[in-house]
Amino acid sequence: MSQTMTLEETLIRVWHKDAASNSLERWQELAQQENWNISDDVLSRMTMVFGASWYFTRFCFFRGSRILPLFAVENLSITSIESSLQVLEKFTTESSLDEAVEKLRIKKNEIMLSILILQLSNVIKQEQAEELLTKLADAVLIVMHHLFGLDQLEDIKCIVLGMGRFAGYEMNYGSDLDLIFIEKISKSNSDAHIGNKVRKMLRYISTMDPSGALYEIDMRLRPHGSSGVLVTPLQSFLKFHRDDREIWERQMMTRCRVIVGDKALSTQIKQEVLNDIYNKYETSYLAKEIMKVRLLVEQELAGGMDKIELKRGKGGVMDIDFLSHFLQLAYGSEHTQLQNASTRTVLKESASLNLINEKAATLLLNAYDFYKKSEAALRVFDMKSISKVDKDMKSLLPLARATGFIDEDADKAISQYQDKLFQYREEVRQLFNSVIEDSI
Repeated sequence: MSQTMTLEETLIRVWHKDAASNSLERWQELAQQENWNISDDVLSRMTMVFGASWYFTRFCFFRGSRILPLFAVENLSITSIESSLQVLEKFTTESSLDEAVEKLRIKKNEIMLSILILQLSNVIKQEQAEELLTKLADAVLIVMHHLFGLDQLEDIKCIVLGMGRFAGYEMNYGSDLDLIFIEKISKSNSDAHIGNKVRKMLRYISTMDPSGALYEIDMRLRPHGSSGVLVTPLQSFLKFHRDDREIWERQMMTRCRVIVGDKALSTQIKQEVLNDIYNKYETSYLAKEIMKVRLLVEQELAGGMDKIELKRGKGGVMDIDFLSHFLQLAYGSEHTQLQNASTRTVLKESASLNLINEKAATLLLNAYDFYKKSEAALRVFDMKSISKVDKDMKSLLPLARATGFIDEDADKAISQYQDKLFQYREEVRQLFNSVIEDSI
């Protein structure tokens, strides 16, 4: 881990200085009352967390002295987090279901906190943090799948699909779980209780208690959206995607990955759905449809003049996503390496295939990382899945600090951040337009 700063240096650079100062003072008072021996290095790393996340500040106070080992240098590394994930996937318990889920919530939060500490200490980059956060979500879902007996159903095979960022190992702090449940029934009338099991499991995943929730759940990407059945029969799912779906529905399915469930069913889903998604498209029609939907989303959801929309706004994350979707759908049937759920991977592979040039790919990857770092700073404060921020000093300073603008003059740091943000927005939009319009 990188060399730890003094408390004074840390307070200058934290994302939310007042929150960090107040929480540090309270923690030191508590440590003195309880006779905890805490080094300055540990306090400095705790201060970084206090200044980044109110969610994890509350969690630290909830756990008390039990949280201290997470902040020790010798106990924390990528390897230690990966080891914790392996142990978590084998989670079993003889206690009640409520006790088991409570233990899982605490362990999940401890691992996520460890990832945040590594990132705040500049040990891991944004892309590495996202991969670890996604592996954590994988492990939690595998445990819940087991606890609720979805791997022990007679005459029913069930798999869980992860969609969006979850599929591409690009989850951020506060990301929800986009899920689709699929069942294959070998005997009639054997599925009467699977919907209840899934519904109960989802309720447990999203329930908030003093140790936090596991995750928010989004099931809207299943066939027919919120009006569709909770657990989709296999043949219904396959037929839905064999039919003449709209381009935006094909885009959605480029970000799809089997998380847990029956292996044979998983293989079948992957093979058949990919064949439907990565079909031959008329390039001009594809480009027009992607441009139409992108601009519609921007007009309806990008927010007002007093907001910065990192995801849906002009030149934001969705420009990069939609551009990668276009490259996948236009060329994925010919180049199978583009059949990948990761936006970053698609951009890199597109450059290697000369579908875009190296300079363009580098710009898009750098902008994507910048946006995702900004999003992390925005979301981790209270673990909410948001991408819109007010254009004021209090809101923008954490994003400036998170993206490397650490000048002691807060106004200067924010100005530098805004300059880079607006530069990326213009350059990304120009690239998006040039690639898409050249194909119309």
